[in-house]
Amino acid sequence: MRLLPWCFALLCVQSQAGILLSASEAARREQLACLPTAILGVLECEQLAAPAPAPGNDPQIKPAEFVANSGESIPAQQVEQPMLPALDPIPPRMKAGRLTLAWDIWFGTAAQWWEVWDNDQLRYRGRDFSRRIKAMQADAMNVSGEPVSSNQMVDGGLQAVQSGSFQIARLTPGEHRFVIKLCNGTLEAPVCNQASASTWADAARDGDDEVQAGEPGAPSLSWIPQVTTDGKVTVAWNLWWGTTGTHWEVLNGSKVIYRSDKFSDETENSQAGTVDVPLANGEHQLAVRLCRQMQCTRSDVLKVDAMLGPELTPAKPALALYTPDDPELGEGLLPTQVLLSWKTEQPGITPDRWLLLDETTREVLASQLIKADCGNGVWCGSWQGVPATRPATWRVKLCQAKRCTDSDTIDVPGIELEAR
Repeated sequence: MRLLPWCFALLCVQSQAGILLSASEAARREQLACLPTAILGVLECEQLAAPAPAPGNDPQIKPAEFVANSGESIPAQQVEQPMLPALDPIPPRMKAGRLTLAWDIWFGTAAQWWEVWDNDQLRYRGRDFSRRIKAMQADAMNVSGEPVSSNQMVDGGLQAVQSGSFQIARLTPGEHRFVIKLCNGTLEAPVCNQASASTWADAARDGDDEVQAGEPGAPSLSWIPQVTTDGKVTVAWNLWWGTTGTHWEVLNGSKVIYRSDKFSDETENSQAGTVDVPLANGEHQLAVRLCRQMQCTRSDVLKVDAMLGPELTPAKPALALYTPDDPELGEGLLPTQVLLSWKTEQPGITPDRWLLLDETTREVLASQLIKADCGNGVWCGSWQGVPATRPATWRVKLCQAKRCTDSDTIDVPGIELEAR
């Protein structure tokens, strides 16, 4: 007997292409491919094979167990002022040439970076720290008068919390006023502590015992009007006869407002100097101090009342640019970095901000507040980093409120000029 292609009653007879199922039955099953038939409500379906399992990791691979960090956590940005560094002593007089500056912190807050300033010019900024060991007795006391902690004792010696060392390859003859700054915070808002030292570098060669020492003669201050409405006065002085000096300073009260090693007239036994000093409205007490190496002699004091003067602008800043090839910078710069340093060389009013400008793009590369002078009447600042464009032409603008003074421009060489 021949099989019918389907069974009307049971709707379950196998056909040649697949199986016949009611629509409701097909909906309950999985892995079916169905087509409608001529019979209403009946589908012709084909059973499909189950899909291959999705690729996965080897079942033998097990996740690692979580282990909490048991060491020191990553410190947050430090904003506390570092401790005052203790400088290695340097002689008050030495031969010109190589000099090493070194310092230590024996307790307290460490710094995130440190700087070396020489005669108001930045010579180094970096993070080359070490921890020197100083031989001490086991019952030693640190500089605060407290017992040394046991973790600082290393083989009977005291290990510093932080140390640094910087070598100047060519110390030029003359006086050098060094400032070592230890800083936290940011370059835009630094929190620093500093120590200073001075020395006189002699131009005499080794074996030359000639020493030019002795206190200079007293300078005589020329007449100055007791009242000025020009916003400035001319300070002039003379040493008519006596021991000459190596440099001279103008003082307003007890503060040095100008310093120079240039003289308007000079012989073996006489000297003279002159400079225009801007004066804000108010009372001023002016004097000149003539110095020979580290010894100084002061003139008499003259009083001046400044009134009805014009609005004054800060002094013009002088620029210097350093690249990694400059030996006096040590290893303070990366191969692509530059260091721009500026300072004022003439007397001027107190600025409150300085800006670094790109002359081509007119972009402000840096803008920093000025909170204190650099000493001896000098205002100074610096920028260190990788220029966005090279070659470039830069300028510094020194401002007091909206009254500003521009420096001359300085060229930043292309990177190919600094290849080592």
